Amino acid sequence: MDKRKHPGAAAVMNIGSSELSLHVAQLSKGVPQELDRICCALPIGHEVFTEGKISFESLREMSRQLAGFSERMKEYGVTKYRAVATTALREAENRAFVLDQLKVLNGLDVEVLEPDQEKTLVYSEILATLRSAGALEPGCSLFVYIGSGTAGLAVFDGDSMVFSRNIPIGALKLHDMLGSIQEQTDDFSTVTEEYLQATLGCGEIAAFGVRNVILAGGDVRLIAKLCAPGKETAGASIPVEKAESLYRSVRPLRADKIARRYDISESAAETMYAALAIFLQAVRQTQAKCVLAPQISLWDALLSQMLLPKRKSTYEKERRVNALCCARHIAEQYGCDPEHAENVENIACTMFDQLRPLHGMGPDRRLVLELAAALHDCGRYGTMRDHLRAAFDIIRNTDLYGMTDRETLLTAYVARYNEDAVPDLRGAEYAAIPEKDRTVIAKLVAIFRLANALDKSRLQKVKLVRVKITEDRMQVSVQSNENLFLEKWAFEQCSAFFKEVFGLSPVLKIKQTLV
Repeated sequence: MDKRKHPGAAAVMNIGSSELSLHVAQLSKGVPQELDRICCALPIGHEVFTEGKISFESLREMSRQLAGFSERMKEYGVTKYRAVATTALREAENRAFVLDQLKVLNGLDVEVLEPDQEKTLVYSEILATLRSAGALEPGCSLFVYIGSGTAGLAVFDGDSMVFSRNIPIGALKLHDMLGSIQEQTDDFSTVTEEYLQATLGCGEIAAFGVRNVILAGGDVRLIAKLCAPGKETAGASIPVEKAESLYRSVRPLRADKIARRYDISESAAETMYAALAIFLQAVRQTQAKCVLAPQISLWDALLSQMLLPKRKSTYEKERRVNALCCARHIAEQYGCDPEHAENVENIACTMFDQLRPLHGMGPDRRLVLELAAALHDCGRYGTMRDHLRAAFDIIRNTDLYGMTDRETLLTAYVARYNEDAVPDLRGAEYAAIPEKDRTVIAKLVAIFRLANALDKSRLQKVKLVRVKITEDRMQVSVQSNENLFLEKWAFEQCSAFFKEVFGLSPVLKIKQTLV
């Protein structure tokens, strides 16, 4: 191929649960346009969901197909690409070995996306597409993403995401997990529905008064084709009644009969039924009459970010706003004091920004600090005896929009400490945490504790904070006409750990304003 015909082409290699795929695109009039797509069936999901590992045979085939993808990319002159993997490789017990072999044999650094990364990339691309087309309906919208191994729910209130939930059940995994039961009963559909009701936990969705539902995932095209014929390629509006009717039709049938009735493969029938069951469990918690099913996939989002640099920066901004909105919604559910949390967040971020030359951390770590400030009081909901440990347990097991497991764990550790406790980074609890992350925890905790101390009374006596660094001191100047003896005491309690981390002695300077 003539490389000159495809300047700036980019590609995504995707290692999915059922297939490997290559997607090549370039910009055309400012819009990513697909040049090529290659899909190769490779059911590693079946192996992982039933045996826990990817076999050597599958690994060899994976390497062979990826080598072919690399050659194909050369034909297009592609130099910008991403190789990503999702649930199957993420959950494989021999994941590290597989990644190592793909690096050795193929020279590929495969990025294993976490559940929330995978879904929020798709949500962001869908929102961008709907907004540009003027097709985003007013009111609360529920995003339902159904992958092979995981499902995701997110509520968009018109401005931002206020709820995010990842569920470790996808269409293929659901079928494989319950497959053995199917041979033992003629009422397999009831078993599936009972399992989903017990697992999905969609009850919280009803409280949002959702009016719109947006469906995404690998089986969406087939569901749209069966419910809204002729519209599945451009994105269909699927009447919920049609989806319910389709489900009632396939519910009593085995996969082979579904396949014959709709002229599809048996494997497609298996996952289509499972995806439909998951999808309807969520939709029944809403007031939606129709479901929008745009044909947008993970690789669409990745290619957009590679070809349109502004899309990536927009995604990062949206990720921060949405993560904080979700955190504040969670804090509200746990009865946290929003004024105290906001004040601590503002003080902590002011210190973080002023200390940037000293700590060297970027916006991702600033976001961890903001989330910790928003959520640090959630442990008080269950206990006052050990509320900091309770907050840690709640946060580390919470889905925060767009945040990785590592970032969520960092948030939990930062929120865990106040003036009464500091992390024992040499203790057994931290042995499994990389030294780099232990350093990040120490620096963020040192800042967070001082910020939290300056609102010890929870009366927001201190609002304006300025930080000045000298050779061996960090002077924190505040303005207030209130009694700050409690805040001053708490600040002094936290000073020793800050000095241990940064080598500076914090000094609090209080200025009173004339009335």
